[in-house]
Amino acid sequence: MKAIKNFIVKYLALILIALLWQGFVLAELFPRQLFPGLGEILLVFVELLATSDLWTNMGVTIYRILAGFFLAAIVGIPIGIQMSRSSFIDDLMQPIFTAGYPIPRVALYPIFVLLFGLGSGSKIFTIFLECIFPIVVSTYYGAKSVNHLYVWSGQNMGATDRKLFWKVFLPGTAPSIFTGFRIALPIGVVIAVLTEMISSNNGIGYFLVYLSATLSQSKVLAVVIFISLFGYGLDRLLLYVRNRYVYW
Repeated sequence: MKAIKNFIVKYLALILIALLWQGFVLAELFPRQLFPGLGEILLVFVELLATSDLWTNMGVTIYRILAGFFLAAIVGIPIGIQMSRSSFIDDLMQPIFTAGYPIPRVALYPIFVLLFGLGSGSKIFTIFLECIFPIVVSTYYGAKSVNHLYVWSGQNMGATDRKLFWKVFLPGTAPSIFTGFRIALPIGVVIAVLTEMISSNNGIGYFLVYLSATLSQSKVLAVVIFISLFGYGLDRLLLYVRNRYVYW
């Protein structure tokens, strides 16, 4: 009983949205073709899970998301830490991230298409640019908060800059890095779907456009729910990894 109560409290907002949606359907305020009931959406959702089209396109999208995200992490974490340690690098990079953060990188997507083509390259690069900003900013402020006593202790014991990076700054910044990850990864999902909707012949975004063209709104909403659950699963996975390995 307690578990059910905790579940209801945790997901109360989603439950209320679902009830409100079903209330609109029962009141017939909108056409059923555009506003199908939850039962119909759930039925279509289960049917889609058994199709190869959904999983094939989702596999392409997952590859693009993870490639852009991991590339942003590999590049962004060292940049954020170095910015916190060097005033020269901070002065050099700070204007780029301060002025560039508000710019919607997806607006530059047509340029990336010209540079990298209509395939995965342009989409991965767009995801990379969107993800690197929150990762760098979170890493930068996390590294700034690392206790200087640990840095001085490492230096006094003869630690090189490389060892300080791996033994002091990276562990000390890890909680902030994961905060940046949790911000960046959902953005990567959004950008992947959006760029695939703009120009692609595969991926879950392309699949959404295809279903929209067939005027099958229940299938479109089922795929939207699938993407939402996928994003939620990624966030839970990040939380698990953080709680499992970043326990300080």
